[in-house]
Amino acid sequence: MQKVKLMNKGNIELPKNVLERFGLEKGAEFDLFFDFDTIYLKRIFKSLKDETFSEVAKPFREMAKKEEIKAEDVAEEIEKYRNKG
Repeated sequence: MQKVKLMNKGNIELPKNVLERFGLEKGAEFDLFFDFDTIYLKRIFKSLKDETFSEVAKPFREMAKKEEIKAEDVAEEIEKYRNKG
């Protein structure tokens, strides 16, 4: 079990390993439940229908940039796929 500290303005800072394990980023939303002396956080997952195309595509664009994949490479793969059918 890890300890967290209540900060100014009621904020709780989660340890880095928890953020990484659950893929949490700034702005992540949670439902808050409590029972006697226990507080529970349940992550709220956004539906893709609630996100713009840019938000959905962002991680794929970042991956393509990291892997140095060009638009021409994508077009070529699409063409190969279409010609299979």
